[in-house]
Amino acid sequence: MFANVASSDPGLARELSAARARLASQERQIQELNHRIANSLQLAADMLVFEQLRSRDPLASAALEASRARLVAVGELHRYLYDHADRPTVELSGFLAGLCQAIAATTGLNCSIQADLTSVPGDMAQQLAIAINEFAINAAKHAYDGKPGGRLVVTSRRDGAELVLTVADQGKGLESGLGRSGGLGMSIVSAIVRDLKGVLTVQGDGGAAFTIRAPIPGAAPVIDRSFQAWVDCD
Repeated sequence: MFANVASSDPGLARELSAARARLASQERQIQELNHRIANSLQLAADMLVFEQLRSRDPLASAALEASRARLVAVGELHRYLYDHADRPTVELSGFLAGLCQAIAATTGLNCSIQADLTSVPGDMAQQLAIAINEFAINAAKHAYDGKPGGRLVVTSRRDGAELVLTVADQGKGLESGLGRSGGLGMSIVSAIVRDLKGVLTVQGDGGAAFTIRAPIPGAAPVIDRSFQAWVDCD
């Protein structure tokens, strides 16, 4: 319809052509900006590696390594969300699979996922990814003493209108300090949980397991159609 109108009106045709050209130019600029952001994050991570190699202080070296892992995870997250920017939600199964690959590469952990086909808004997926990465950094440092190959299992499932996400390791448990409230990592996680209006629970038997339960924005509640719901109301 618009093509027929434009063909009969040369002025409108020129305006449409100019609008398409502007849109294409804006898309190229956005793409270039995203590439620059990704490259800048990678450059910053490489600089931290250089500083880590120069450092003779074990505590400083560990802090630099944790910072590098955070930058790499954010960079991978940025790439994923940009590649899926045309989608209103993120399906967590594939998203977490890619995140686990990045975690394995940066921390040396053996990361695996168990996730159903739950979709969440992109900003929620981003916050969860940052929290998972902090749990992974903590596990690599405290549960496995920096030794590669330690197991990390990320489990994600929907429970009604809520998401339940658990990150568990099979390390030394919480006695080593993994569950302490202090530290930058746990401060970041606590802030994320508050922002998601969620609840964080911790278990420390036979390793450590951190569970975030948070409402999924816009999720329709699951209606209980069983007779038990009626019985409970009596």
